[in-house]
Amino acid sequence: QAAELPLRPLAALATRLPGIDALLGELGFADGLVIAVDAAAADDVLRHLGSHHEEQGGLLLGEVYADGMAPDASRVVHVTQAVAATDFAGTGVSLRMASGVWEHARRRLGPAELIVGWYHSHPGLGAFFSHTDRRTQRAFFPHAYSVGWVVDPLAGESGWFTGPESAPPARVVPAP
Repeated sequence: QAAELPLRPLAALATRLPGIDALLGELGFADGLVIAVDAAAADDVLRHLGSHHEEQGGLLLGEVYADGMAPDASRVVHVTQAVAATDFAGTGVSLRMASGVWEHARRRLGPAELIVGWYHSHPGLGAFFSHTDRRTQRAFFPHAYSVGWVVDPLAGESGWFTGPESAPPARVVPAP
């Protein structure tokens, strides 16, 4: 039996994130997943990745708002926290995070939070998902609500990817 996920109803979004309606505007959710990112979580990621010349990364925690109780009905991911991988092996073109980051992330989960994705850097290479990144996304973050964020801290670029196919999100907005 599959574990029940703490998905929140889409109708609760405006209560949890006042002002989100104005940010989303007229966006219909047919275009894909919307990612709302808390400033503190984004700051933690960017501070962690800094201007390092080797790849680094971690996990993203947050809440998922869905049009039903199935992961495929996910419409908005609210990224609330970032958990840096402190035990890792990184080079200029690769990253291997040790499994301890998962346990550290689980201990920080709030009652309605999930591990919603991951982040990592591509220093000096640009903000794209490589073939290896896409394989990692499919293997470890296969849900419709799963997100990946890649940052090139040297070029000041970033990109977001969603779901098992690493599709672009409908929109990325700051959480109000």
